[in-house]
Amino acid sequence: MKIIKILNNSIVLAEKDTGEDVVVMGKAIGYNNKIGNRIDSSKIEKIYVLEDQSVSENLIKLMEETPPEYLEITRRIVEVAEKTLGSKLFDSVYVTLTDHLHMAVLRFKSGMTLQNRLLWEVKKFYPKEFEIGLMALNEIESGLGLQLPEEEAGNIAFHIVNAQKNEGNLQDVIFVTTFIKDVTKMINHYFAIELDTNSINYSRFVTHLQFLAQRLLEERTLDSDNFFLYDNISSTFAKEHQCTLVIKSYIEKSFKFILTKEEQIYLTIHISRLLINSNE
Repeated sequence: MKIIKILNNSIVLAEKDTGEDVVVMGKAIGYNNKIGNRIDSSKIEKIYVLEDQSVSENLIKLMEETPPEYLEITRRIVEVAEKTLGSKLFDSVYVTLTDHLHMAVLRFKSGMTLQNRLLWEVKKFYPKEFEIGLMALNEIESGLGLQLPEEEAGNIAFHIVNAQKNEGNLQDVIFVTTFIKDVTKMINHYFAIELDTNSINYSRFVTHLQFLAQRLLEERTLDSDNFFLYDNISSTFAKEHQCTLVIKSYIEKSFKFILTKEEQIYLTIHISRLLINSNE
């Protein structure tokens, strides 16, 4: 294995004897070394084999200005995530999550924190990914000695969720976009209003619909036995719930997907919040 490019003292880009490019990490592996030199195998700690060439290029650029410990933390997070979720994440997560962790720590050290307004939704709709996010916070504390806030676990969970999706699947993107547009039009028509698409409540609503659309694609439902809450919400927000039933009918006819009572509860609550900002 020979060195193609030295990124820093701990990370180099190398070419295996098979001609495959890899990112190699090891203590002082790049120190006092030269391009073309063969790597001392005793110094190799980790080898990153990335199938996507564009990801390799982006990772190389990123690691030229990012401390190597962030890539190692990302590697451990990805390892746990793939084991927990039972599926391989897309290589792009090594770039996006490593960069995110580095920026998050820099913000934290400067006393600046970004509130995750969707923390509740992440906990509810992606519990496994959120647990991975909490584990990631432990990894950061163990590796860097910093205790980041819980909101950061939600941000990391978003990266894990995105890394499970095929970024090149244009049909899914079109499906989600069309779904959001159709549901928005139904609400506008039902209440004879024009929703304020610039409001924070609409932003939250769109995120909820994105999650719902993803569950439609995955044929995965939310369900519980909380019939009291369903009865309470449907009576308290009677008009909003009637609108939810219209959307429910559309979803069942169009996608052969049964909208459970729990799904209806969240949709009704979101619609009630939307009406606060509507031009009635």
